[in-house]
Amino acid sequence: MSKTQLAPINTSQFEEHFTQKELDVVVNSIAKNATNEELALFIQICKNNGLNPFKNHIYFIKYGNQMSIQVSVEGILHLAQKREDYKGISTQLVHENDEFEIGVDPETQELKIEKHSIKIPRGKVAACYAIARREGYPDKVVLIEMDEVEHLKKKAGSQWANYFNDMFKKHTLKRALKLQFGIEAEDHDSSSQVSYDDDTSNRQRIDITPTDQVIEAENGSFNEKEELKKQWDLVYDKTTNNGWTEDDLKSFIKNTLGKGAKYLSLQEVVGLNKLIDFENSKSAKTEEPKQDALDIDFDVLGE
Repeated sequence: MSKTQLAPINTSQFEEHFTQKELDVVVNSIAKNATNEELALFIQICKNNGLNPFKNHIYFIKYGNQMSIQVSVEGILHLAQKREDYKGISTQLVHENDEFEIGVDPETQELKIEKHSIKIPRGKVAACYAIARREGYPDKVVLIEMDEVEHLKKKAGSQWANYFNDMFKKHTLKRALKLQFGIEAEDHDSSSQVSYDDDTSNRQRIDITPTDQVIEAENGSFNEKEELKKQWDLVYDKTTNNGWTEDDLKSFIKNTLGKGAKYLSLQEVVGLNKLIDFENSKSAKTEEPKQDALDIDFDVLGE
């Protein structure tokens, strides 16, 4: 066996957590090029914590021999919501013209929002706060000022530049949840790192919204826009050639991935292609394509 060839993956031990179809997608797409040990670690973390890679809870990333497992903000929120003592979380942006006051609770010594009222026009974003609530514990308030995250707009490939407000709120929400519930993952060894990251610039994940950004990877330049288009072209070619309508595709995406097409990441579209291959292998249809792949209405599919 060559150095670059992986030993066959034994998936039978994981069939209680994933169906065989899902396992094939994990092996061939989500955790592609994983060794047996890395795959076992990834699936074990998913299984032990109830994290679903098909719902963006957790990501497997590998560059060369370096592997990391990242739990997203959605994954952290999922972990918190499963707890019996979870009482909710809220997050708000603070703008320049808002009336905002924050103090310290004299009993708990925790930060406390004293006042937040909104005035129109609100002005530029000045800060963001999140409040994580837990039964039997003081509320945890995290406040982050604008200058603490301004630099994230400049990261190559980062979605902070295009979706700054949303990313700022997710970043603050993540910190509050981790502070209130102590949600962490173990660092298993020097070459395999488990971490939490709400910034998608370090993984192959992108919204359907077009972007010309090119991310530099170890194997050279990686153009996410071009790769995403290729994957969607494959999806549409496979489905139209086998008689699927746009409604069929929309329903299939909702049922298998739990979200609309325009919200799928590159990683998820690759997985979608694998799932469609399984479906088409069971039943081949011959209806001619009705339109070009570039005419897909992602807004309609994403409803």
